[in-house]
Amino acid sequence: MARRIGAVNAVIARDVVDSGNTSAASIPLAFSKLVERGELEKGAPVLLFGFGGGLSYAGQVVHCP
Repeated sequence: MARRIGAVNAVIARDVVDSGNTSAASIPLAFSKLVERGELEKGAPVLLFGFGGGLSYAGQVVHCP
């Protein structure tokens, strides 16, 4: 996805190993961990994207606190 949208310097959260499948909570948990570890710059745009069963998906862009 990051390559497809041209996000060459993307930080991609992969926390399923640490957190397990937490369903809808996965996105805010992963975002929180990236912020806590200092992996995101303050004010940086962040694409939050998730998908579910069937054809359900959603995304939004927020700015890192």
